[in-house]
Amino acid sequence: MQLRHLVFPGCVVLVCLWTSCGRSSVSSAVASSYEPEPVPPLAAVEEGLKVRPDVLRVSFAFRQESESLEQAVPKLKAAVERYVRAAAEASKVEVAVKMKDVGLDSGGKRMAGSGSDGMAHGVLEVALPEAQDFWARTALVATLVKVGSQEAAAAEKANTGLRASFGFPVAQVRDPEARRDELMKRWVERARGFIAQAQSERAPLQLAACEPPGAVKQEPESVDEVVLSLAVSCRLDAVAK
Repeated sequence: MQLRHLVFPGCVVLVCLWTSCGRSSVSSAVASSYEPEPVPPLAAVEEGLKVRPDVLRVSFAFRQESESLEQAVPKLKAAVERYVRAAAEASKVEVAVKMKDVGLDSGGKRMAGSGSDGMAHGVLEVALPEAQDFWARTALVATLVKVGSQEAAAAEKANTGLRASFGFPVAQVRDPEARRDELMKRWVERARGFIAQAQSERAPLQLAACEPPGAVKQEPESVDEVVLSLAVSCRLDAVAK
């Protein structure tokens, strides 16, 4: 028998009864007010440790038309620095950049001439202050989206062979591994609880053949919530007497 994640899903069913008697116009009026813009369904509750994110991450890419990477690097560097500066000035919070790769894209289409395009990929990290509420954080997301749009439009308008693209800001935890001990403790508590319920006096159980857990994973729920999880795999064996 294998014990994986020890997930015991709960299910809450909300039943709404709407009774109409005679010529009731209240129900039809309320229902019609929801028809033009339907509310998205509630997502299933994720298992794991829910924490507040402390950073927004925005992936970006700059493409520079050039005959060689050597010629493209200074222009790409200037474009990234200009973007980071614009994001810092607009957001008014701590901003950092992590470059992922710089290289040549020989498969890209150029507007004129021959050769390859220089490509620079990276991630912009924007701090999420603890004091910010949901709406302040949402406003920060909107600001970063606007900055990206402006940078892309400015690059195209300049017509210097530079193109820019940006991903949507994602709320995350900078160091999810810092919560590993807490996640492990929660897993052990749930495992012990399950064993206490599943075993009998004549057939006691114990955890065996546990594999080393992997990395702490994070799943963004909103700008105010991230779910951290840790996959642990063990087998339940009967205690030898």
